[in-house]
Amino acid sequence: LETRSSYPVSSCSPPKTENCIAQLAPCSLLQPILEIDQHRPDRIIFEGNEVKVTTIGFSLLYLLAQHNGKVVGYEEILKDLWKGETDAIYTRINHHICKIRKDISKIMDKKEDNTKKIENIFKAIPGRGLMLNIKEEELEIN
Repeated sequence: LETRSSYPVSSCSPPKTENCIAQLAPCSLLQPILEIDQHRPDRIIFEGNEVKVTTIGFSLLYLLAQHNGKVVGYEEILKDLWKGETDAIYTRINHHICKIRKDISKIMDKKEDNTKKIENIFKAIPGRGLMLNIKEEELEIN
């Protein structure tokens, strides 16, 4: 006897899989844009690419990731990362975020779209501080 599937099939139907639930929640299958792993403070993963970072750069990104979508003030960054050093100033903070952007740009195509995307994710808010601007599902912190 030949058994027939009760599912309609057309040329545009996706192939039948054993786990149809995965088709209902494709967002959970997407790779995060930014991955930060506390056990690997020498690098981050941006869109699947490994990016080497300094210890301060990693600590800065980790702090921003903990406050994703919110401006972290310069004073808080100075207090948390430089522990009251007198030579730690705002330009030093911006230098680190610019270096991170530059290092990410090196591994990405240096297209204007990518540059703007990177600047939009790692935002400097003049006179206030820095902000990581990424959707929660696009960020993974381990």
